[in-house]
Amino acid sequence: MPESKPGISTRSVHSGNDVDQKMVTRPKSLPIYESSVFVYDSLEQVDDFLAGNPDNYMYTRIGNPNHAAMEALVRDLEGGEAALFSASGMASVSAALLGRLSAGDHLIASRELYGTTQSLIEKELARFGISATLVEFNDLVAVEAAITPATRIIYTETASNPLVRVSDVPALARLAKARGLKLLVDNTFLSPALYNPLADGADLVLHSTTKYLNGHSDATGGILVGDGEWIAQARRFQINAGGSASPFEAWLTFRGAKTLSLRMKAHSANAQALAEALEGHPTVARVFYPGLPSHPDHALARRLFPKGASGMLSFTLHGGLAEVDKLIRALRNTAFAPSLAGVASSITHPGKTSHRALSAQALAELDIHDGTIRVSVGIEDADDIVADFQQALDQV
Repeated sequence: MPESKPGISTRSVHSGNDVDQKMVTRPKSLPIYESSVFVYDSLEQVDDFLAGNPDNYMYTRIGNPNHAAMEALVRDLEGGEAALFSASGMASVSAALLGRLSAGDHLIASRELYGTTQSLIEKELARFGISATLVEFNDLVAVEAAITPATRIIYTETASNPLVRVSDVPALARLAKARGLKLLVDNTFLSPALYNPLADGADLVLHSTTKYLNGHSDATGGILVGDGEWIAQARRFQINAGGSASPFEAWLTFRGAKTLSLRMKAHSANAQALAEALEGHPTVARVFYPGLPSHPDHALARRLFPKGASGMLSFTLHGGLAEVDKLIRALRNTAFAPSLAGVASSITHPGKTSHRALSAQALAELDIHDGTIRVSVGIEDADDIVADFQQALDQV
């Protein structure tokens, strides 16, 4: 008796599912593994996965081929032992800190850290009994003075937001190792194309991959790379807390990162040209860009970042909010957008966005004023970027 044909519902569910398993050739571009779960043929395969085989997968919250591809790429670019891709930069920060620290531990962090990171440290970590001291990281004496018997981590950024102050990572690494501490460095503003903190002694590097690694303002993510033990602790926390990224976000970021080196050359060259033009405009009181001799960390930046100082700069107008609003309205090709590092140039107002939660006194202490504007310089033609700002500033 001939075998009966399955019903249409059964065929709809199962037909075509194995087409990729019959392929002799393989795709040139990495596919999107948009699957929440993976199939096993035997209990032996389950045991193999749970024993730690990195080439097997079970559940995308735990791992996915797109996550693994992104981790392998950044691990290679930064030169680390291991890597962990997350749903956002803040998910990576949370995994790094909460995966490592326990109640009673102490953290030393730069007082110029990204605003949401400061909020996490002061409002969330404190609830779990983890204390922190925010200090001026350009003052190594102050950093060392903040160390206590409970200190476990020193945390800084290669270049701060929004005034792009540069941290002396090699000096901080020497201090951390001498005192038995771990050094965590957020390298988002430079990217691995321009600087590798691990090579200068950092233990763990963090990126908001939403920014330069993706580069196209169309995917959210974060990544940690470095010390294998620390990454394992962060991965355990992320699996338990649910901070894993979607396969599509990982795929978009992986694709975007392929042009990272080319983009960073353009970002850096364009930012240098714009910074020099802004410094000569009468409506501008001060320009903050490490590529300028006027920047307080210019010599350090030249030593650490010989390939370029990235595409991030800030400047302060002589006037206040009214002038900033005029500039925003007058710019033709530069959008007001509270993020950074896309191929298109954009500006934001730190006092109204990233640093909004800080008091007027705290902002003033950081040298952030009503007239301070942060620019993420894109990869457009440099002459067109400069001309757009010049015509807008002339109207201000």
